[in-house]
Amino acid sequence: MSGSTVPPIEPGLMVRELAVRAGTFELRAVDLDVAAGRVLALLGPSGSGKTTLIEAIAGLRPARGGTVHLAGRNLTLLPPERRRIGVVFQDGALFPNLTVAENVRFGLRARGEAGTDRAGMLLRRLGLAQLADRSPRSLSGGEAQRVALARALAIQPRLLLLDEPLSALDQPAREELRGTLQELLAELAIPAVYVTHDRTEALTLGDDLAVMVNGSLRRTGTAREVAASPGDPAVARLLGWLELGRGTLSQGQVRIGQLTLTLPGPASDHRRADLFYRPEDVLIGPDNPQAVAAGCYAARVERIIPATPLAVISLAATPAVTVLLLHRQLKQLGLQEGARVNVVFPPEALHVIPLADPPEPQP
Repeated sequence: MSGSTVPPIEPGLMVRELAVRAGTFELRAVDLDVAAGRVLALLGPSGSGKTTLIEAIAGLRPARGGTVHLAGRNLTLLPPERRRIGVVFQDGALFPNLTVAENVRFGLRARGEAGTDRAGMLLRRLGLAQLADRSPRSLSGGEAQRVALARALAIQPRLLLLDEPLSALDQPAREELRGTLQELLAELAIPAVYVTHDRTEALTLGDDLAVMVNGSLRRTGTAREVAASPGDPAVARLLGWLELGRGTLSQGQVRIGQLTLTLPGPASDHRRADLFYRPEDVLIGPDNPQAVAAGCYAARVERIIPATPLAVISLAATPAVTVLLLHRQLKQLGLQEGARVNVVFPPEALHVIPLADPPEPQP
């Protein structure tokens, strides 16, 4: 794991050595910083501990150790209702016996605040004004999540936590609400943590990125930094890098299967490495035996999947390669299954993760 996402700048969130046990699962000594006005996307597979972490930050799950500071205040021992943290869950968690407007005002009433104007403004801002008197049972999934977001913002939170708020929505509703969220998060002057298992959402909405695997943070940094240099095989896979295989390093190059590729960065002192590549950055062209050289080799098109927005091209070679192409590129190349093509790996398409060399045999 690298250092903190951003320096601890008040009035931001600062988490130190936070540890939680949930049954047999353990969240291990998490350190995390989110500055005011920044969105941290917390990315990880199901069961990695993302929800457990934000529940502990919100005070909804007791911590076994560590501290949570927000706006310079130690929240570690405070109950959830005194932390002034807005939380949006995956299912919205609306109160079915209250109207839309009453749901939005719920947190305000619990604090003895009126906030009618603020609630009304949020209903209008999120396109919910015409639904104010409706029951949550009559709402679509996207509408319900907008209500949940309005309720979380109505209390003027010092921190906003969003736990996979789009994952239960269909594709059109997900894309629409993602755009709304992007605008709202950009306007807020508070730290926000957005939990997701979707790397597109993480890279779209996050200024910073933290990747969680098996209860620990493997990598943190700006979204751009982490996406370009995951530094860990599990992190690389989550961010869309594909594994080419294990290769041998020598004089600024790596040898793997029938390939000899130029390393994308400074030569490593290690002799072995795991090699990853971005399928959208791999170049393919018509078969030309004379063009095959270092970083280029011939392969056969095994399968073409016309997915959107990018077509998926599976190439039979050693090692096997997947390429993503725009449909107009696919048409321009006139690719057919069974065709022979040349494949080129630009250095920027590669990510090398050096492996520790085995110990030298004892004499």
